[in-house]
Amino acid sequence: KMFRRLAPFTWLSPASLALATDLAMVGLGTAGIKEVSTIVAAIQMGYRTLDTALIYGNHGMVREAIEESGIQRDELFLTSKVGFFPSSMDLPQEHQAAFGVATLPMPADLPFHPLNVKGKEIEAIELSLKELGVDYLDLCLIHVPATSALELSASFFPHLYHYWPKMPMWTETSVVGALKALAMQEVKTRQSQAKQERKRSWQNMERAKRRGLCRHIGVSNYPVEFMKEIDEYKTEPIYNEQQELHPLAQSRDVQDYARKAKVSLTGYGTGVVASAPLAKDIAHKINRTPGQVLLRWAVQKGIHVNPKSNQVSRLKENLEVLDFALDDEDMSALDGLDVPKIFYWNTSVLVPQASAAKEEL
Repeated sequence: KMFRRLAPFTWLSPASLALATDLAMVGLGTAGIKEVSTIVAAIQMGYRTLDTALIYGNHGMVREAIEESGIQRDELFLTSKVGFFPSSMDLPQEHQAAFGVATLPMPADLPFHPLNVKGKEIEAIELSLKELGVDYLDLCLIHVPATSALELSASFFPHLYHYWPKMPMWTETSVVGALKALAMQEVKTRQSQAKQERKRSWQNMERAKRRGLCRHIGVSNYPVEFMKEIDEYKTEPIYNEQQELHPLAQSRDVQDYARKAKVSLTGYGTGVVASAPLAKDIAHKINRTPGQVLLRWAVQKGIHVNPKSNQVSRLKENLEVLDFALDDEDMSALDGLDVPKIFYWNTSVLVPQASAAKEEL
């Protein structure tokens, strides 16, 4: 079948159709979705790309939703991610006294699994397939390039201030700055080791693809420098890079690299801009929501999106971004919001002599 089959009651326009084996321009992000019925409703509404990750702990929920939806496996495009944690969360010995611990803890919201670590990518994919109840993934990504406890914490910490509101904002400069300084210092002393660990992870992904465990492989939250590093030794192409991409954080270097290297991009984080006055003004002018305007900004640039919501009405709105376009003036105005401001992963700190252009303001 050339086109994906839609539920009989679907309202979707022909513009939203995609080949069943393609990564859809608008997929469903499943992190934070609370009910199986929400994912079922999304699939029956027409969503065919489902995005999950081992760290989300929801593979079982996704499996149940697929089974209840009545849609065949080969009509879906399943993405998951592995390799979240470094092989060890131990701190360098010289820092253990200052931190008061030998092993750096992570938030309870990020459940540790012994297979979700660098070097165990194949085993993690096999576990993911078992949990999802499928024989293969359409796309599997290395979740993050961090190869040490300090690297992971320093690059992850923006989440704690912009994703979990419990952290007092006045501490951001000192806490994030201190972690960045430590991580950047460590990066200088273990460049060769970190590069070898990243290489091993990518080669494991290639082995998984050759074994038929996944149709495509890619990376997530990788700076351009690390994707170019993969270019030096890869035998399989980088199919997709998933990272924060929205008007406040446009990562134009990543967009330029992806365009030249023919790597598809999936962006996340548009929700953090929804309260921007410009997004509201454009939404009011064209009778859309700010969220739709921001998703359309990405899609119009050829950037795939996987928005999530626990509201069925919002799921419908998210798919409707395929049915309208922003004019050049509005696109240019949104482009002008680029700060950049990092809300999620700041992995530029993992690159030796990283450009200050990507540091948080």
